[in-house]
Amino acid sequence: MTKLQVHEPHALARPSREIEPWRTPDWQRLWLASQASPRPWRSLALLPAGPGASPETMLQIAVSLAHTGMTHLGTPIHVADATRITLAQLTQFTEELEHYGKQSGIVLVALSALSESVTSLTLAQTTDWVLLCVLLRKMSIAEGQKTVERIGKARFIGSAVFRVPPK
Repeated sequence: MTKLQVHEPHALARPSREIEPWRTPDWQRLWLASQASPRPWRSLALLPAGPGASPETMLQIAVSLAHTGMTHLGTPIHVADATRITLAQLTQFTEELEHYGKQSGIVLVALSALSESVTSLTLAQTTDWVLLCVLLRKMSIAEGQKTVERIGKARFIGSAVFRVPPK
């Protein structure tokens, strides 16, 4: 598994007078590293290494990465919020992901930690690749290793470390 690291992503939430995250070099490096995968992808799951990432944080990561990709590719990138998908919604949500894939669209799927959602494992396994998202000072190495073991090391495109500003 390649290690994609974003040491200072210039935060996820920024005041309006500051530069948008997707215009910063760290987000652009992360996007370009995701494009250097061994095989092309149309769907990428963004999976927290462990508990501690709010649904809003995961969605912000997905949106920022999607904006970065759209800046690079000049084409739309869809963001799917799967942070609160229940078992009853799983089949329909998976069918919608497949639909986007058939339409040549790119979709980033924001997930909850495996320990916080019964559907995250299945959803991560339905995407082309998984990016392990580590929140600095909120997640342990042991949690990340356990997540990688449960999904399967070969499914990961890499990992990224995010510094989340205090609320």
